[in-house]
Amino acid sequence: MKWPDKQMWWGYLHITGTIHAKRWFGDTRDYKEDCQDSPFVARVVEPFEANNREEAIAIIMEKLNI
Repeated sequence: MKWPDKQMWWGYLHITGTIHAKRWFGDTRDYKEDCQDSPFVARVVEPFEANNREEAIAIIMEKLNI
């Protein structure tokens, strides 16, 4: 079985200004629960497709207009 090239990711902007990219495996709780009540999360980017972490970071930055 061949795995698809693209993977699902989500990310957020930390209050310090750093970008965080995390793999998403289809569970809504993964990103919403991690960020919902965190005082350290400034903005969240919902799940999207990317080929790798570097591409995911670029997509997050684009979606956040950074």
